[in-house]
Amino acid sequence: MDAQKKPAPPPEAVLIREALKQVRMSGREAARRSGVSDARWRQITTGYQTVSGHHVPVVAPAETLARMAQATQVTADELRKAGRSDAADELERLSTPSPSVSVPSQYADDPHISAIAALLATLPPDAQDEVLRRVRRGSQTRDQEDSGPQWHAS
Repeated sequence: MDAQKKPAPPPEAVLIREALKQVRMSGREAARRSGVSDARWRQITTGYQTVSGHHVPVVAPAETLARMAQATQVTADELRKAGRSDAADELERLSTPSPSVSVPSQYADDPHISAIAALLATLPPDAQDEVLRRVRRGSQTRDQEDSGPQWHAS
C-alpha cells in the first residue's frame, strides 16, 4: 500500500459517524437497517475507498445517505447544514408515508392499522417486502391452525 494521504471525510460522513455514536448503535447494525453493506457503510463514513492501493474519495448518493441518516436519526436539517440538500430532500421523501402501502377498505377506519401502514411506508422497499412476507406467512400459519381438525357429530 502506498503512503498516499487519505482524503478527509466530507461533512455528511462526519455527521453520520457522530450520530452513530449518539444512538449507540454499531456500524454493522446501522448498515443493515439502512440496506447498505458493511463495506459500503465504512467507505461512505470514512470518505474514501481503496482502489489498487490508492485512496479514492467517496461521496454517497443522495438516496443512500438518506437511508443512512434515517438509521442514525439524523434530520433533514442536519443534512442540509452539512451541505447535502439532495439527501435531505430524499430523507423527507422517505419519511413521508408512501401511497404504495394501502390500507384495505375494511380497516380504513382503524387508527392502529393506519399507524402500521405509515410506519411500513418509511421502510426501504426490500424491508417492506420482508415485513409483508413475514406477516403473510404468520397469517397463513394461523389460518391453518384455525382450520385444524373439525369434529362433526354423527
